[in-house]
This record gives sequence, structure tokens and C-alpha cells, in this order.
Amino acid sequence: MSFLNPIFLFALAAVGLPLVIHLLNLRKPKRVRFSTVAFFKELQKTTIRKIKLKKWLLLTLRLLAIACLAMVLARPFLPPVLSSGATQNQPAVYAILLDNSISMSRIGSKGPLLNQAKELVNKIVESSDEEDRFIIQTTNGVSINSSISTKSQIERRLEQIDISKGGAFLSERINFLASSLSESPFQNKKMYLIDDQNSELRSALNSEFDDILNRFSITMLNVEDVEVQNTFISDITTSSAMVGKGIPFSIDVRVQNASEVIAANQFLTLSIDGATVGQYSVSLNEGEAQSFSFEINPDKSGLITGFASIEGDGFIMDNEYYFSIQVPTTRNILWVQKEQINLSEISYTAAILDAQGDENSQIKYSKITPNDLSKVDISSYDALILEELDEVPEFLFSAVQNFVQEGKGLIFFPSETANIQNYNKFLSLFNAGRFVGIKGEYSSFKSIAKADNLLEDHPVFSGLFNKKSDEEINFEEPDIYYYLKLRTNSSGLGLNIIEMNNGDPLLREKKYGEGRLLIYSIGNDPSWSNFPVKALYAPSYYRSVLYASSLEDGGFSNQILGKPFEWRGNADPDKTQLVYDEETIQINPQKLGGRISLSYTGYEWEPGWVTITDGENLYKSALNLEQSESTFNLKKEIDSDTIDGINIVDAGALTAEEVANEIKTSGFGREIWQWFMMAGFLLLITESLVSIFYKAETVK
Repeated sequence: MSFLNPIFLFALAAVGLPLVIHLLNLRKPKRVRFSTVAFFKELQKTTIRKIKLKKWLLLTLRLLAIACLAMVLARPFLPPVLSSGATQNQPAVYAILLDNSISMSRIGSKGPLLNQAKELVNKIVESSDEEDRFIIQTTNGVSINSSISTKSQIERRLEQIDISKGGAFLSERINFLASSLSESPFQNKKMYLIDDQNSELRSALNSEFDDILNRFSITMLNVEDVEVQNTFISDITTSSAMVGKGIPFSIDVRVQNASEVIAANQFLTLSIDGATVGQYSVSLNEGEAQSFSFEINPDKSGLITGFASIEGDGFIMDNEYYFSIQVPTTRNILWVQKEQINLSEISYTAAILDAQGDENSQIKYSKITPNDLSKVDISSYDALILEELDEVPEFLFSAVQNFVQEGKGLIFFPSETANIQNYNKFLSLFNAGRFVGIKGEYSSFKSIAKADNLLEDHPVFSGLFNKKSDEEINFEEPDIYYYLKLRTNSSGLGLNIIEMNNGDPLLREKKYGEGRLLIYSIGNDPSWSNFPVKALYAPSYYRSVLYASSLEDGGFSNQILGKPFEWRGNADPDKTQLVYDEETIQINPQKLGGRISLSYTGYEWEPGWVTITDGENLYKSALNLEQSESTFNLKKEIDSDTIDGINIVDAGALTAEEVANEIKTSGFGREIWQWFMMAGFLLLITESLVSIFYKAETVK
């Protein structure tokens, strides 16, 4: 064990003060004979010994507490070489992680933060010996050549480092440096992290790298803390998953003031395919976030790209947020219906799906019977309609469960001759509740309930009714003659889209994985209800099919930089390529049912778009930075002093000479003054408890 401030070891001399005071109190008083106290001569000798023991115990505790205080002032540390058998005079290897994120482009009183960080690297190099070696790596973008280097080599590599708008690969880069240190032949190993007080880096160190913290001497050097007013776009979403040609929907842009001063006189603009859609004036209090809505009505199918931008804030590196929307040309539906037995069982599904016409068709469907299901790959469809099957084939259970979980839709109509036990076994796959009975009489045409409650804000009905905001919707309520009573589960994401006046659901949605189920409690023919002849039926059924076959994210495709790129879709696996910045990236797509899956690291990518194409199909995915790249001015959730095992130096607040001294002493090992501080507190608490509860003087 060594000390950073050994001069304070002189404070150990203070330990002698209580001892001197104790010894002075040992002077024997002059004995005076007094007859009335003669009975004290019978005082038990054991009690006297207890009194002496208490005095010596209290003295010892006080001496140790003062010694701990002196040790805290001297800042003891354990050099990492103690466990490796090395000495401080042996050559060392330095692993340096340098933050080159967009926040390092800010300019402080000492110049650009990136230049300040490079100067800290130079200080580390200057404080080293000629035999020492270095490994340097950056947090963002493409990994630099990070082999073990000499002083002159590391200086040349330092000149090549610039600000990167690519993703941050903190965990990957720290693990790489730790692995390089472990494999190096040097006995002395030290790691330096140079950043602008990045809270994400601190969080990662606290939660993921306990093993690294215990193996190496780690020092974090913070550059100057610069206050800049920054407003950024944290997310873009859609109000409806049902995106299609001629179907209005809104794009919601969430804006956040990531600073501790008010954002005023700023503007948010949304652009789509090169044209401005709308603009808002933005005023936000410190740390406040707000969403702004833009109305969109696509006039075409296929790909839509755009971006939202902020104007007027003090930091421009993160002022644009990109998005892409894939508007389906057609939705492929597989309709499974039992064989028709008589005219009363004729379904209205074909009439609804055919009514759209060939020119404006957004739905393409195929009809089969249950006997043909084993011959069909359902994964190539966007939604599945199971209509009035007496029972769902069990060989289909697993396939349908995976189908919905991966983002597809299922519409379920019961049969009047249903196998309820089979239905409930099927619904249990999705935690969607169970049928608990039958209400009414089939083909009786006797009303037992009315469907009088619609979930007005649901995408199936959104924009369907012409009314003022304060008006109630007005529709002709269908009569229900016969239905299966569905008992729903309170757990999971589920809601009643259409509800009867007795509280039972007529149409219920249940989210499962990335997809959804739409469960009707009535069949789709006039013997169940008069719903098919009501004005509400045709548009609600058609829109429910569109909704079931729509992606949960509304066709949005967004990739957060710094994470592996993942994409699934319909494309030819033999011809699919990634295209970024007009350069083609060769990949190896994996077949996944009727679709493909591909992945890529994307180290070189910056905010914008990446294209996926097989020559015939064209898709784009938006590329955006993690929110943490823009929140450098908010109060840190993790205080820098709370990272155990790391020596943190606020280099931005120190002079050049002070920084050099801190670097020289920072790599010596792990400071353990906290141990002595804790021991001192425990000793003082013990001393107090002994004084209070140890009543050795009491004579009985």
C-alpha cells in the first residue's frame, strides 16, 4: 500500500494526544482516611477490573479512529502490480478510450473539447517512460487501428481522430481495450477514459464492467464542462399503424429541450420527399419535452422518406431526425373458410373485399378451405382470416402463433357449431381469454343485445365519422341474435373495439408480440346479427382487415446508430444488397419463412438513410443517433463520485500543471481511503455504544 499525500501521515502523531491525556489522569490522589466510607473497602475487585477494561477499550477505539482520519488525509491506494508481481519501475501499457462524439464539437474557454481531449492524451504520453506502450480507441464511428503503439505512433494516430456523427460503441470499445490489456505481455496495465462527463459511459461502467474495474487501474479524465442550449428531436412516431394510400394519418414529432435554460424562438419543420409539410414555433422550458403533430395523406404507395429539423438552438450537430415509411401497395390476405353447406351460411367477406375494385385495390386475398391449409405457407401473407371454422386445426397452432408474434394480423370469426374447447385452446396461445358460453339462438332473428359502444379513437374508426369534436358519434346500432360470450383476461394489451350494451365484447383486439388478433364473438352471416346490413359494417370490416394487415410501427423503419442493424422484409435473398452513401455493401441474408432477415454492424454509418434492394423491391431505413448523444447539458443522473474503483479527474477545471500532476499520480492504483473513512465511522459508533451501554461501574 502507498499514499498519494504521504505528508498527512504526520497526522498520525495526533494519535498520541488521547494517550497523553489518559496517562496524566493516572496520577494517584492523596489518600485521606474517612471513617464513613469504610464500607467501600468491600467493593468487588471484578467491578474495578471492568472499569479499567472499559477505559482502555474506549482509549483504543479513539486512538484507532484518529489513525483512520490520518490515513484518509494521506489517500492510500493499492497498486495493481501487487497482484501481478510487477514493480512500478517496469514498463507499462496504457489503454486510452477517447470520446469523439458530436458533443465533443462544442467549444469551451480552452478551445474545442476534442482538442482538449487530445491534449490530455499528450499529457499521458509525456508522463510515460520511453519503454511504455499505448493502445488508443475512439467511442464513435469506425474503429481506428488500435494495435500496441510507441509514443511517436500514438501521436500520429491522434492526429487522425476527428468528430464522428456515427453511433457510439461504448461497451464494445471498452471490452476491446480490456481484452488488449489482458493479452499484452506488460505487467503494469492502466486504462484512461477521456470524455465530456458522458452519463451513458458512467452508467455502463457501473452496470457492466465490474470485472474490468477490479483488474485494472482506471482513470476518467473529464474535459471542460460547456453549457450550450440544445433542442433536439427524440422520436418520430405515427398515430396509426394503418398506413395506406389515401388513408390520412398523423406523424408525431417529439422535441426535447436538453438544457437548463429556456428554448425560445425556435422552429420545427417537417419535410417529406423534398417538400415542406408544415412548421411549428417551439418554446420549451428547461428539460421539457413536447410532441407536435403533422397531418399526412399519402397519394401513392411505396416508399416515403423525410426528416424533421430544428432551427434556432445553440447546437446544430443533432438538428435533423430522419424517417422512412413504407406505404404498402397491396396487403396479402389469406382467407380460410369452411365449405359452404347452404345459402344461409354465405359470408359477406368476399363482397367487402371485392367492392374496392381493381384500380384502387389495397387488399389482395386468396381463399382456401381448412383441407388446403397444410399446402400453404402462411408466412408469405400479411394477415389471416379464420372464418367460421368448427375447430382450428392443431397443426396450425404453432405456425399462427409465430405468424402473429412476428408482426402479422389475425381476424377470427366463430362458427355456430364451434368446438369451444378447441377455440379456447387456440386463444390460450395468445393469452386472449376464453369463450365461456353461448347466448341467444342461431337464426332466431330475436335481438338479445345491441352493439352500441364503439372505441371511437381506434384506427378502425378514426376519421370514419364526420362530426365536431364535442359531438357524440351517431350510428345505427346492430341487433345481436346469437353470440359466443368471450371472457377476457385483465393481463396483457387488449381492448374492446365494439362492445354490446350488456358489456360483452363484439370485437376485441389483443396485442401479441409485434402483431395483433381481432376476435369477433359473432359470425359473419345474417343468422348471427343484422350487423352485415348496417351502414357501419362495410367500412368497419374493410378497415379492420387493413388494420390487421398493417405493421405495428405503421411502416416506419428506424435504426439507432451504435446498435447492430437488423431488418426483415420481402426480398430476394440471392439479390439483396445494402446501399449506403452510393456504396454497395455485400451481405448474406437469411431466409425466414416467406421473408428474409439481414444484419450489419454499420460502424461507418451516420444519420440519414440506408437502402435495401433486390433490384425489384426498394426499401429504406432511417439512421439516427441515440438520445444520449444530445443530452450532455442536462443534470447528470449518475454522480461522478459514485463510480467505485475509478479515479475521476475534472481536468477541465484544472491548470495544465495540475492536470499533469493528476495524470502522474492517477495510474498508481485503486484508492482505498474510503475503507478507512468507513472504519473510522464504525469505530466512533462503537465508542459511543460502549460509553452508553457498558455500565461496568454499577454496583449491586
